[in-house]
Amino acid sequence: MGLGFGLLLASAVAGVGCSGSGNLLALATDYEGVPPSTLAQAEVLNIQVFRNVTDLELTNTTARSFGPSVIWVNERYSRPIDGLAIGESVDLPLRQFVDEYGDPFRAGGFFATRDPDALVLAQLESDGVLYGLLLGGDRIK
Repeated sequence: MGLGFGLLLASAVAGVGCSGSGNLLALATDYEGVPPSTLAQAEVLNIQVFRNVTDLELTNTTARSFGPSVIWVNERYSRPIDGLAIGESVDLPLRQFVDEYGDPFRAGGFFATRDPDALVLAQLESDGVLYGLLLGGDRIK
């Protein structure tokens, strides 16, 4: 019973790992983010950002909406979004944020083999303008 359960668990973990990396590879090849170091940050918006273990939670508490944009984390990792409406909240998996080489943000989690990356800076790039976002802290337990 112990060997059969171990093989079943190993195949389940391998299946999860393969499906996740395929999604990451597709996201990395669909969008090639270049670090926003060429853009000067215009202002800090009242868009609140929280880290909830492996997810990034954003809430737009401004009086304006944004069309297709890019969310930047630590001025290195990025992920495109369709938009962010007034009052809208979105949850984005941190593992979907990739750098210009396709390397993912280390989000951590239960099966993580390395320490998670710290979240120290969040920005929104929209229509060629870079905005700062308000970090509300980590909810890592």
